[in-house]
Amino acid sequence: MERSKPKFTLKTEWFALLMIIIIIGIAVWAYPQLDGPVPSHWNAAGQVDGYSTPLGHALGMPAMFIGIYLLLLALPFIEPRRQHFLQSWGFYAVIKNFLLGFFALIYAVSTWGGLVGEQIPMGTIVPLAVGLLFIILGNYMTQIKSNFFMGIRTPWTLSSEDNWKKTHRLGAYTFVIGGLLFFATPFLSVPLNFYIPMIGIIIAGLLPVLMSFVWFLKDKR
Repeated sequence: MERSKPKFTLKTEWFALLMIIIIIGIAVWAYPQLDGPVPSHWNAAGQVDGYSTPLGHALGMPAMFIGIYLLLLALPFIEPRRQHFLQSWGFYAVIKNFLLGFFALIYAVSTWGGLVGEQIPMGTIVPLAVGLLFIILGNYMTQIKSNFFMGIRTPWTLSSEDNWKKTHRLGAYTFVIGGLLFFATPFLSVPLNFYIPMIGIIIAGLLPVLMSFVWFLKDKR
């Protein structure tokens, strides 16, 4: 989508505003009913290994959520290559909404865990969500123009349009592969359910970075 400047309207922000309303609504509704520690962190096996207080849960996550949203709104205005950022608006919008939806889901699930005192299957929810995010990233990767906030940003991709395009064409494949490995995580036992997604992260992120350097060296010759 071609734009001359960032423009946020109710049409572009309805989903984000809905997520904010939902997460604040959950906090207001749940806080009086939370009478003990609320799950806030899970280990590789999907077991709770960290808790927050009811007040910290009711205030902390909504505050962080709103802060993340405001930061995402600010990015188009502080991006040095603003026009490139605006040409990547579709990718930006999808990722912004996905992240906000993901955090709202985690907040809702952890709140439910605090209310009912039952084990929440975070070992399944989080890998599936991350896998979906990686696959979405892969499908949008070639649409991202050179900028300082989105995409595979290395000194070599940022200094060369050709390097940027090659690296992101490769990233389109590696991120999908990484996402598929995350999808396998819920079906694996410990420690494979940790190592396999780590391999996915390496394939998705590290391989394009290394290749961007290789292409940089090749162009210097």
